[in-house]
Amino acid sequence: MKKTKFLLIIILVSSLIITSCGGSEVTSVKKTETDAPERAQSLANDSDNAAEEVEHQIEPKLYRVGETAIVDDAYAITIIGVVETEERNQFSDKQVEQVLIIDYIYENLSLADEDIYISDMNFKFVDEGGNMCDSYPVGEIYPPEHTPMGARTLTSMTIGTINHSNEIRVLYYNNMFDSKPTAEFILTVGTVVEPDLFGQTPVYENMYSAGDIIEIKTESGDYTLCIDSVKLITERNQFSDKTPAEVYKIAYTYSNISHEEDIYISEMDFRIIDKNGNMAFSYPGNTSKYPQATIKGARCSAEMIIGTHTEGDVLILCYTDNLFSNTSDVKILLNTK
Repeated sequence: MKKTKFLLIIILVSSLIITSCGGSEVTSVKKTETDAPERAQSLANDSDNAAEEVEHQIEPKLYRVGETAIVDDAYAITIIGVVETEERNQFSDKQVEQVLIIDYIYENLSLADEDIYISDMNFKFVDEGGNMCDSYPVGEIYPPEHTPMGARTLTSMTIGTINHSNEIRVLYYNNMFDSKPTAEFILTVGTVVEPDLFGQTPVYENMYSAGDIIEIKTESGDYTLCIDSVKLITERNQFSDKTPAEVYKIAYTYSNISHEEDIYISEMDFRIIDKNGNMAFSYPGNTSKYPQATIKGARCSAEMIIGTHTEGDVLILCYTDNLFSNTSDVKILLNTK
């Protein structure tokens, strides 16, 4: 009898656990005349009325174009412009009312152990009709770059709206999986401010120079890297929308000492900073030497072409052994003039 009671208790407890784990969280279902945007406005009005009875109510900061959001004194984000473009992607099936190009700058203020990377995946967008907006594939933009401490990245993102909007909400999330935004922007379409791209050259410890043969040891084996030369070039690509202040051709050599797997080092493995602390960008130009998968005991010489936002006489190359890593492994100071 005791065994029967014990068995019944086990079955009852198990069923309760299963019900709580797999049950629905729905508490009510009914027909309604309003959807999310109108309902949210109604709730906001109710909240405002309640807030009138609370002294010293602190409202969250809403940033505008040109205003800087500083996150934990670690990094800063400034949206510098929102402009509408008539360009459309003939290969996209997305139906949009407007296409907006959003230019922004992010700066690594104090994260020495992390090269920050902020892309459109860290943002959510809402048009004036309360519709969630999505990225839209159009135009050539400056891509986000992994950005070491003391440097900044000028980049862009392009979105499509469902309703024609004079203002849009842009919500930034430090962690794209968070439910609460880290910062919120209210942006007027057509507003642009001139970015400040002039600053100090970052200073890092243990920087190498052009011509140094740098031996890099890893768990998989050893290899060397050398920056052979850097040359300022005047040629520009007539088909590129990028407008570099300067363009450089950088020659480098790497050799596989003891890796059983081939070594391959391309421009994607470098994060390059100009004299004023801006991240440089890849630029389409003519090269005669290309990186190759390099077997143990062999070397490869290659070239890459980069553009900078400002003029200067130095570049800092930040090399990472793993292009998906958030930190740079080697920093190389180059005198360009």
